[in-house]
Parts: sequence; structure tokens; C-alpha cells
Amino acid sequence: MRRIVVLLIALISIISGCASPNSIPDLTLDDPRFDGYDPVKSIYYNLDSGIRFRVSPMIEATYLAVEMANSGNDFTNYQDNTPYIEAGKERFKDFQDHEFVKMLSSMMIRGYTYDAIPSSIYHFNENFKLRNDIEINEFTMKRSSGQENLEKLMIYQKAFRMDSDFDSYFRDNKEQYIKMMDKGHYIVNSYNVEEVVEDFYGKPIQNSIITVTPHAKNAYGVSIDLKTGSLEVLPTLGVYDDEEIFINVLVHEISHTYVNPLTAQQGEILEETEDLYGPLKNVMSNQAYTTWETTVNEHIVRANTAIMLKNILGETAYKNALAKDRERGFKYIYEIVEAVCHYTENRDEFPTFEDYHPEIMKVFLNLK
Repeated sequence: MRRIVVLLIALISIISGCASPNSIPDLTLDDPRFDGYDPVKSIYYNLDSGIRFRVSPMIEATYLAVEMANSGNDFTNYQDNTPYIEAGKERFKDFQDHEFVKMLSSMMIRGYTYDAIPSSIYHFNENFKLRNDIEINEFTMKRSSGQENLEKLMIYQKAFRMDSDFDSYFRDNKEQYIKMMDKGHYIVNSYNVEEVVEDFYGKPIQNSIITVTPHAKNAYGVSIDLKTGSLEVLPTLGVYDDEEIFINVLVHEISHTYVNPLTAQQGEILEETEDLYGPLKNVMSNQAYTTWETTVNEHIVRANTAIMLKNILGETAYKNALAKDRERGFKYIYEIVEAVCHYTENRDEFPTFEDYHPEIMKVFLNLK
């Protein structure tokens, strides 16, 4: 009887095409399989600025595999990348069943999605080894099924890149990547984005590198805590043809690196106001905002972004941003904007956004 059950489980696994991490052969970074393999490194641009750009082969290989696994969320911030994504899937279609794709698919079923993907990858250097200069984010590790599991995923990314010759593909697209980064740099400089953001938050943008993601369908504001006590700001997004959309998304994602750590310190208020999430749960979940804390961050970030857009692009961009956010279900956006406007009008009392953030949290208490 036991043998029959085992056979049935194996058959189901084959039919579903989904492998669990335990069913994938063990490898190490020093496996003879990797002899002679020298992984390609990120392409950087504008290294002397506060906002720098790069394209990362580790991020690109992962997002390509996400699409190959057909496990990506249909929700997308933008459609511009679709032809590039489809071309990548066609190029690597013979590696659909690679260990890396299978393991990634299995992890995504268990919650390894959205910002967990770039956040976890940034824990590693470009030789696939866990960085020794950062503080491990336990929440990210939990969403990745643990550090050991994530280290195994990185080993299989190394195998995928070597087996599929992904690195040649990455090198072949270098000119396209540089054009994307050049466009992003031009927009940032033309509209003084860096100065506006730093003035609004009252703190400089430090260690900020925009990871341009041609293979990704969404954008994320990611940051990594360094052992020195500073923050590595790593917004992960595409570069859009529409300058207003690009600036909106860029300011939005950078803002998450300021706002999210402050909200995380407000656990008592978050718990007390969690009932406010109920009426929004369905519409927020459909946009990947599956917790009240995430939804609070989105309201604050979107309010901040709209106000900065007014300074960068004018009144129309400000009104358009707020109207779109309200249409997308951010029920409390106007109340939060009103509170943030109070901050901008009273900078003598509140020199930095960090000083004022607790006042914004009180708005949610009043709404309750």
C-alpha cells in the first residue's frame, strides 16, 4: 500500500511539473559542475550621483525564470516590458524544466512573491554568496522558506545561468540596458528628482542604486540594512517611455525606503486600526497589498509622492495621481494627503519626515 502511495505522489509531481526543493538534486557553489564558470557582473551607470543605476544579471535571471514558470501575478505596473519578456521566454524555452525554474516555482506557491524576490536576492553578492556586510532580514528569510533554502536557490540560479548561457544573453543586451539607464538618468536630472526627494524627507538619499528590471512586470521599493547602521536603498523598477509615469514610480519606490521602516515601529497603532483594512481587503489584495501594514505604507507613500509630483511636474500631475489612487481603492488617501500637507507647511516644527510620521499614524486612529 505504501509503495502505491509513493508512486501516486511521484506521478502527481510529474503531471503538475512542480518540484519541491527536496526533490531537486543537491549542489554546492563549489561543485565541479561549475569549474571554469565566471559569472557576468552587473552593469552600472552614473556612479558619481546620489541616484545611480544598474542592471543586475541575478535579478534579470530570476525574473525571467518567474515568467518561464508561468507563476507570475497578472497584476503589472506597466506593459512596456512585455515584448522583451516574451523574447526572453522564447530564447530560453528549452530550459523550462531546469532545476532553478522548478525550485523558484515551488517557492512562489508558498509565498515567495512580490518584493520578497528582489529583497532576498540583494542579500547575496554577485558570486552567489551571502553578503557579510548586511543585517539579515528575518521576514524576508521567512518568505523565502529560510536562509538555507534561499542559499540553495542561489546555487541553482548559478547552474541555470551556466547551463543556459544566460550570461551571453545578458552581455548581448548591454547596449539596450545602457540606453534604458541613460534615459532614466536624463529624466532624474532634468526634473531635479534627487533634490526634491531629499528636501521632502529632510535626509539625503544615501547608497541608492536603481536596479532597472527589463524582465519584471512590477516595481518595488527595497532596502537592505547594513551592519554600519546605514541603509542601502535599492528601488527595483523599469524605465518608462512616459516621463510622468517613470518619475511617479521612481519617487514612489524611493519613498518606501523612508516610510516603511518608520511604519514598522508603529506596531501598537497598526494593531489598533487593523479593522480599517476590512473594507479594502479585496481591492488591496488584488494589487498585492495583502496586509494592513502594507496598505498603510501605500497610503502614506502615495500621498507623499503626489505632493512631490506637484513640485516636480505641477498641479495637474498632483491631481491626476490622487484621482488615480482613489480610483484604485485607496479610500483614505485624501485624509493622509491633508496630514502630509500640514508637514510641508510646518517644516520649522518638523525638520524631517521621520519627526512627523507619528502624526500621520494618528490620522488612522481618528479614522477608526
